[in-house]
Amino acid sequence: MHRRRPGRRHARLLAAIGRSPMADIWTVDRDGEGIAWVCIDVPGKGANTLDRAVLDGFETVIEGFEKNPPNGIVLHSGKASGFIAGADIHALGELEEDDLRGLLEDAKALLDRFEELSCPSVAMIHGHCLGGGLEIALACDRRVAREDTEAGQPEVRLGLIPGLGGTYRLPRLVGTAEGMKLILTGKSVDAYKGERLGLFDEVTQARHLRRAARAALKKGKPERTGFKALREEAMDTRPARVLMARQMRRKTAGKVDRRHYPAPFRLIEAFEDHGIGRDLMEAETDLFVELARTGASRNLRRVFALREKMKHAAELDADKLGISHVHVLGAGAMGGEIAAWAALKGFEVSLTDIEADILAEAVRDAHRLFERKPGERASRGDLRPPRNLLIPDPAGDGARRADLVIEAVPEKIDLKKDILSELEPKLKDTALIATNTSSLKLKDMAGALKKPGRLVGLHFFNPVRKMPLVEVVRGGRTTKRAMSQAAGFAAALDKITVPCTDSAGFIVNRALTPYLLEAARLIEEGETPEAVDAAAERFGMAQGPVEVADHVGLDIALDVARHLRTEFPEQIGEIPDNISALVDTGRLGVKSGRGFYTYENGEPKKDDIDADDMENDRLDRMCDRLILPMLNACAALLREGVVSDPDEIDAALIFGAGFAPFRGGPLHYAKARGVYDIVAALKFLEEDREADRFAPDDGWQSLAA
Repeated sequence: MHRRRPGRRHARLLAAIGRSPMADIWTVDRDGEGIAWVCIDVPGKGANTLDRAVLDGFETVIEGFEKNPPNGIVLHSGKASGFIAGADIHALGELEEDDLRGLLEDAKALLDRFEELSCPSVAMIHGHCLGGGLEIALACDRRVAREDTEAGQPEVRLGLIPGLGGTYRLPRLVGTAEGMKLILTGKSVDAYKGERLGLFDEVTQARHLRRAARAALKKGKPERTGFKALREEAMDTRPARVLMARQMRRKTAGKVDRRHYPAPFRLIEAFEDHGIGRDLMEAETDLFVELARTGASRNLRRVFALREKMKHAAELDADKLGISHVHVLGAGAMGGEIAAWAALKGFEVSLTDIEADILAEAVRDAHRLFERKPGERASRGDLRPPRNLLIPDPAGDGARRADLVIEAVPEKIDLKKDILSELEPKLKDTALIATNTSSLKLKDMAGALKKPGRLVGLHFFNPVRKMPLVEVVRGGRTTKRAMSQAAGFAAALDKITVPCTDSAGFIVNRALTPYLLEAARLIEEGETPEAVDAAAERFGMAQGPVEVADHVGLDIALDVARHLRTEFPEQIGEIPDNISALVDTGRLGVKSGRGFYTYENGEPKKDDIDADDMENDRLDRMCDRLILPMLNACAALLREGVVSDPDEIDAALIFGAGFAPFRGGPLHYAKARGVYDIVAALKFLEEDREADRFAPDDGWQSLAA
């Protein structure tokens, strides 16, 4: 099949990224058995990603095999991070519509040619195998995977669908139901689940991977016959597709709103019309191009870029990090999870607590985490099993050996100061001290230390295993080295880090608290908790504010609100009486079984409310009441210099507070809606509610410039 050569726009793109189509991206080594070992290693990048130059190089490889076929092909990666992490999202964003369409069509034609080669092929996979990377692996006849492999089609999380034939090849391999589920959710699978699904032919340890690849080649090209093939053929009828599509829509609608996330719904329609054959793969290109032009996809790709930007800014080479042993004080909900996650990621961890029962329970919880998350195991650092890395330390002796000590005791300033004062003489001179405080100021703790320059804030979010954000807090005397080490450690835990100065509430709690308080005020005024949550979720928030408050704990939310009110009385305003009334009666939220909602097995009992049945004016009023105070706090954070980059605020609120990802972040949303419109809406609320808390912050002036 012939394909178009790169046009002028492609040439300009290649020049802009500093590579030619013939760059040394692919290498081919033929061994004595006639097996071609094909290695992809994109220069200058920590992970392999796909763009025009990579595909042009792949075509050169394929042309060589078409002329001189080897006895077999093993496709593998030269990157420590993994196989291929998908398409270069930044490069895709620069392409005009015709160029994007051409790139997709050309790439699919290349994979067809590769799939049709006369010799068998095997993808030898480790680490990340995502998006276009998985689609290349699917074009191979067989796949063998290392234990640390993570595979998936995450395009739907960027407001897109697979674009290189994944909508056809993945369901064909693992079955229609499982394949469509993976694509529609964008979830990844670890190596062993992939093996169970039939995605991988074998999963093995690193030292056996080349042997497994050779063994897979000897099996030759697979034949798609037998019961599974017949079953899939029977399911690919119009009546069966209509039934499956109805089920897919119902499940998808239970998770996301079509108005905000159209991609999975459009793919379901295409599946219903075309099935999982080649017709769907042909329709895939038009659908990908259509979705790439939507505002939702542009903003979701912006969120992806924010994630990469924050991670890249914090990463340190392992030898520069200087942290191998971590000591955690406090084995409660936060300390226990921090310790477990650090051990899972390859750090030796000693965990101490004055309560033996709490320490024992934290270790049991950690072992359960290790069993549930084998795919999260470290690929660097100490590669011993994590249960061997987590050391219960009732006496606290591990502090003497620690490179990093994390304090995670209750939020009481005198307690924290006493602990830091007693701890410091036991530590190495080079040891870093981190506090996991969520709202207390570092300057109030630093006085307890003789070397306050090594004190830094590492604010993890609960639950640590799920929440990707860590706020890295710089105290007035914190050194650059301490900040760099702390951020590097969090990045080594695969967390997204956002730096900020030592200000009450830091970023997330400062912006989230006005949002939660306004929800409580709306309830005091007569709105139901369900209606308030429905309005926020209609806006696109991951979870409504009432349910968020219940999960945080109403006692904790109240303490944070009171603390912030002492610092920012006008912005916080009077604290609604209903929160303290609930706390006084022991209704603390999920942990007590009752808060604003009543909970059974951690799930709230709610009256069914559909936001579509609510009047638009009512929804808009509630959304502005909830969202605008959060935006106002973000403008204040920027003006005060707590954060220097608006992108950092957007990232913090998306990854730490569940702000609607498809809107690109609170400040990005404000600019898209119009800063002057935001200011006018705040002024209206200030006058209408006679409340200073809505007064537009002076920070909007710089954002409007």
